[in-house]
Amino acid sequence: MNHHQLNISYSYIVNFYLKRILQVFSSREAVFEWAKAIGRQNGILIVTIRSDKANGIRGRKDKLILGCERGGRYKSESKKSVTCSHKENCPFTLRCVPLSVGEGWKISVRCGTHNHELLDTVTGHSYLGRLNEEERKFVNDMTKYKLAPRFILNALKVRNETNVTIPSQIYKARSTYRSSLRGPYTEMQHLLKLIQQENYVHWTRRRENSDILRDIFWTHPDCIKLLNTFHFVLICDSTYKTNRYRLPLLEIVGVTSTSLTFSVGFAYLEKERQDNFIWAFEKVRMLFKSESLISKVIVTDRDLAMMNAISVVFPTSIHLLCRFHIEKNVGARCKQYVKKDRQEEVMDLWKKIVYSTSVEEYDHHLQQFEILCADIILFVDYVKDSWLTPYKERFVNVWTNRVMHLGNTTSNRVESAHWRLKNMLQTSFGDLCKSWDAVNMMLKNQICIIQSSFQKTIKDVEHGYNSQFFQNLHHCVSRKCMKLIDNQLERVKIVGTNKTECGCSIRTTHGLPCACELAKLQINGNVIPLDSIHDFWKQLSIAHELEDEESLSDYDFSEELEAMKAYMKKHDIISQRIFKAKVREVVFPHTTSILAPPEKVRTKGAGKKKKEFVTPRDPPYWEYADASQESAKARQPS
Repeated sequence: MNHHQLNISYSYIVNFYLKRILQVFSSREAVFEWAKAIGRQNGILIVTIRSDKANGIRGRKDKLILGCERGGRYKSESKKSVTCSHKENCPFTLRCVPLSVGEGWKISVRCGTHNHELLDTVTGHSYLGRLNEEERKFVNDMTKYKLAPRFILNALKVRNETNVTIPSQIYKARSTYRSSLRGPYTEMQHLLKLIQQENYVHWTRRRENSDILRDIFWTHPDCIKLLNTFHFVLICDSTYKTNRYRLPLLEIVGVTSTSLTFSVGFAYLEKERQDNFIWAFEKVRMLFKSESLISKVIVTDRDLAMMNAISVVFPTSIHLLCRFHIEKNVGARCKQYVKKDRQEEVMDLWKKIVYSTSVEEYDHHLQQFEILCADIILFVDYVKDSWLTPYKERFVNVWTNRVMHLGNTTSNRVESAHWRLKNMLQTSFGDLCKSWDAVNMMLKNQICIIQSSFQKTIKDVEHGYNSQFFQNLHHCVSRKCMKLIDNQLERVKIVGTNKTECGCSIRTTHGLPCACELAKLQINGNVIPLDSIHDFWKQLSIAHELEDEESLSDYDFSEELEAMKAYMKKHDIISQRIFKAKVREVVFPHTTSILAPPEKVRTKGAGKKKKEFVTPRDPPYWEYADASQESAKARQPS
């Protein structure tokens, strides 16, 4: 040891002796905290070597032996170069015992020297960075509410300026917390336990002759009430990269009278095949209180398997295709076949075809399109064979304006719902429990926002709608409804009472008075009658009663119970045991024997280290086309 180090050690011993003479510590914990603080000031980490408690046992005394963190030697047979130890058999030792007379503790120095250099700083030291009970609870709470580890660490350092915790300790604490939540249960048992605790409605399906999960569907009770209140339009789409098993997630959403999106249900499917979609949509159909409430309009993109499933499960519903996706696909083909100086003109004419308001206008624009692209036969054939001939009734205005779609002609709402979910999810490598937790938090926020929008409509009236003309609608219809009517009032200046120029599309698509109707009301000095507004816009609550006296008989299980008892008496002990296990799994979902699907292994390309990152989306075809065009441009010589 050098002279400087001996001086520090000597000062350290003197400090201990002075404190031992002048101060009596109230408890064992007070002794330890004081020793830790003095050691830290001098670049030494004090740890407990031995701790004995008498606990009333005869012949046994309270005792606390403290020493340097580098005391002792690490014994390991490992010869790997990556292993290491900071133990150097340091002899420094302190002895703490209760006072022989009175209450309190005293401290004495057995050995006051060190055989190593003292620390210049304690930052980054794992021992001092350990979380205490309060900090651990704080980390657990922040983990529960999806706060990122870096923000948790910053919050800890703001709360305690002397905190020297490092990021790896936060990650370890989060992992320990998640493991403690699951306990002895398997992933699927824990998932079904969480679903049961929150009163979710759920269904599962296994692979044939196996306990491995195939499909799972779940939805919140309030989402079922919203579905039966706002049942007119459903929007469906699948998203990816939400779980470690790479299962596609089918998300189904609806729209409220305040123009907010609500989730109907979520389904993890083994594959995007017709059979899987049929199973999921059958579960959605079971959520409707009656057949009369089944959605009149369903909007999706052109997923053939999903389209076929919808035609099977919802044969009476009108199926619309997303205009946004169609336009992007046509735009990508346009870049492929049409010269750059003509692309804008071609796409403008395509938009005129899509937004045609009459059959004559549609035929006229289509004829112009064929003339303009007469030298590009492949592009014209693609547009007509892939979109216009088989699907024009599902996305062209002249046909979509005949159904009440409430302005939903694209799947943008469900795409936005995907974005919100992935922001909440934070990673694409989580298990199904983590996915459900993100969905649960998102749904609670979503329902809170929807209820708030209802209350705001009931209590407040916007200044723009204070005129006498709107007096019948105040507090009775949503703000979105009034805004749409106000837009029609602006059209009155152009179309007047001319029904031909008006088109009256908003009457069929939204159930609201159109411009020519409003013009007649203004001429006659009348106000907007409440009866002219569709009931959809008058729904300002999710407190929908899902049961009535007639349906109460459905909850009588006496016949089923008698059949179960007869089955148990009729069969042998093995059959009884199997039957009981099946019933128990229904009543107590956390006892399920279902197993999570195996993780899919990538068989192509070099193996990459998994990192936790914000979930990216899967680029569609037109983005690949755009990227190819940009890279081709970059390769051209300047």
